[in-house]
Amino acid sequence: MSQCAIGLANGTVILIRGDLSKDKAVKQKVIYEGEEPITGLGFREQTKSTILFIVTTNNIMSYNTSAAKPTVTILDEQGCGLGCAVMNDQQEMVVGRDEAIYLYDPTGRGPCFAYDTPKSSLTWFKSNYLVIVSPPVTTSSQLSTGTRASLHFGSPKRTLSNTNELTKVAIFDTANKFIAHMGTFMGGIRGIFCEWNSVWVVSTDGKVYRLDEKDTPTKLEILFKLNLYVLAINLAHMQKYDDASIAEIFKKYGDHMYLKGDYDGAMEQYIRTIGQLEPSYVIRKFLDAQRIYNLTNYLQELHSKGLANTDHTTLLLNCYTKLKDVSRLDQFIKTDNDLNFDLETAISVCRQAGYFDHAVYLAEKFQEHGMYLDIMIEDMKKYNTALTYIRKLRPHEADRHLQKFSKTLLLHLPEETTEVLCDLCTGTLGEIKKEENSPTSSMAHNATSKALLSNLPFAGNEVDSPLPEQYVDSRNQSYSLNYTLPSPRKFMPAFVDRPDYLTQFLETVFDKIWSNKHADVKSPREQEERKTIWNTLLELYLMKTDPESRQKALALLNNEIVDYDTNQALVLCQLKHFDEGIVYLYEKTGMYTNILHHWMEKGSTERVIEGVRKYGPKDASLYPMVLTYFSSSPEVMTKSKQELLYVMKHIDEKDLLPPIQVIQALSRSNIATIGLIKDYVGKKIEYERKELKQNEELIESYRQETEKGRKEIEDLKTR
Repeated sequence: MSQCAIGLANGTVILIRGDLSKDKAVKQKVIYEGEEPITGLGFREQTKSTILFIVTTNNIMSYNTSAAKPTVTILDEQGCGLGCAVMNDQQEMVVGRDEAIYLYDPTGRGPCFAYDTPKSSLTWFKSNYLVIVSPPVTTSSQLSTGTRASLHFGSPKRTLSNTNELTKVAIFDTANKFIAHMGTFMGGIRGIFCEWNSVWVVSTDGKVYRLDEKDTPTKLEILFKLNLYVLAINLAHMQKYDDASIAEIFKKYGDHMYLKGDYDGAMEQYIRTIGQLEPSYVIRKFLDAQRIYNLTNYLQELHSKGLANTDHTTLLLNCYTKLKDVSRLDQFIKTDNDLNFDLETAISVCRQAGYFDHAVYLAEKFQEHGMYLDIMIEDMKKYNTALTYIRKLRPHEADRHLQKFSKTLLLHLPEETTEVLCDLCTGTLGEIKKEENSPTSSMAHNATSKALLSNLPFAGNEVDSPLPEQYVDSRNQSYSLNYTLPSPRKFMPAFVDRPDYLTQFLETVFDKIWSNKHADVKSPREQEERKTIWNTLLELYLMKTDPESRQKALALLNNEIVDYDTNQALVLCQLKHFDEGIVYLYEKTGMYTNILHHWMEKGSTERVIEGVRKYGPKDASLYPMVLTYFSSSPEVMTKSKQELLYVMKHIDEKDLLPPIQVIQALSRSNIATIGLIKDYVGKKIEYERKELKQNEELIESYRQETEKGRKEIEDLKTR
């Protein structure tokens, strides 16, 4: 101890410096002289100085004992009575006056506690308790018998007749601002001191009473019974309770307010239990009470802390929609850049409730392309917007989504959808993308996006706020154009109701990819791809009967790029009665007989004549068939008489068939007359006669030569 201060009743304060336990010579100095008696003194040790508080009945002052020229500074012009000033553990001067308790530091008066009662002494206990003793009350005769019995601390034989003084002792909790204990003692109190974690009360009759502080669990139970939950929470914090224990107190507090019908207050407490208390406990309570607004607050806070699951998201969005609270729905959806909710659930609930703009906003913001297109096409019917969105996707994403939505888009935007499909399947979708990445296009796109977002109630400057890296829109990033082309075959079923546009689609793909690549076709897959498209195109052409389509079909048959199946093509031509195609395929395969049969079945004598002239020299078997056909009916005979004669002449000149075979072919019907073949038969008979005569002459010459030879042999023998 290096300093000691003594206050006297005459208003003098003496400061003694030095080690009083060792030094015999100490320095004394009168630092203050006043007219009022000194009622309280206290030292406050600071880093570089020591402050002495001086309390009188009329003033509260401070004195810096470490200053070179110390002076007395008045902090307040109101003092206190003797024993009503004490230092606390924070080195503040605590002053008790009748109306309140005040705290002072070197700068002046600080916080105060309202406690309106006369005070005779103050004693500080532990870190936050103030023991307040009130002056004795001399009206004990007015107390009831029950009250007097409750105040009996001594021997059972002691009665109130021995005294008429009643002293009240209160212990005030300065941290929580409440009376922790209130006790009364018969007779006066000689003194109070705090030691060994207890408060000791010495009465005037020589008795000593000990007041022990209850343990924390007991304190909490008492506070719970008194419904003093705020104090219980503060106490738990002071005692460093863990979060789970404090949350349990908040739960009790919330239950108490819920039973009182204060749902707003109860929800405030339940919100503080998030992370510790099972959310279903709170949700069930407020679903039963139909307090949807309060439940919305709880669920929103649950999402903000990242503790919500899909069911919570669904429930929250349903609450928004039931309350028709569009502003809070906007705030929840727009401001949550970290995605503290299940995205798919949020979009689904917004769709079901009819909040399509919000669902679209979420799908586009977090690049859920499938959901975005599904809403645009199925719900909002904005086909043009959906198709524009698809154009901005990467090729593999556009491929995937067009497989799902191309049929619907073709029904409403056939021309535009066909164009997108052509670009995708021919490798030119990336070229369009490249143009969109230009600075001018990007500015236009940004302006369009802002215009669209401005329709939403929450549109504003925040639209430009950056997203987390995982949600950066990849649609505006450039990419290589050398992507693997998707198969056109998987898009063909989508054109079931649009065959004209299917024709356009397949023609474009066929022309741009395979028109000049015959030498490059190596893989079986590509060959199969070409065959499929070729067959489909042929069938599409043959579905129409106009000359242009039939001309395209014939040109397709003449295309040597594709090694198509001739038999399959022939079946298609026959089913669609495409004569030129049938004849071309028969001719290609050398089936000349089938060509003539085809025209004969059609009754096209002119084509039969044309065919026999063209293919007869290549296949002699055609002539008997033609002769039979020409003589099959009078009408045919009338049309083909000259051709019949020409054929017979040609057969005769080329000696293609024996006469008997010609006669047999013509004799299968009774149409051909003798007069028709008279010249042919006459010529043949004359020719046979001449040939017979020549043969006879030749035989005779051979006979003479033989006879001559025999004679020469005989002559040689006789010699």
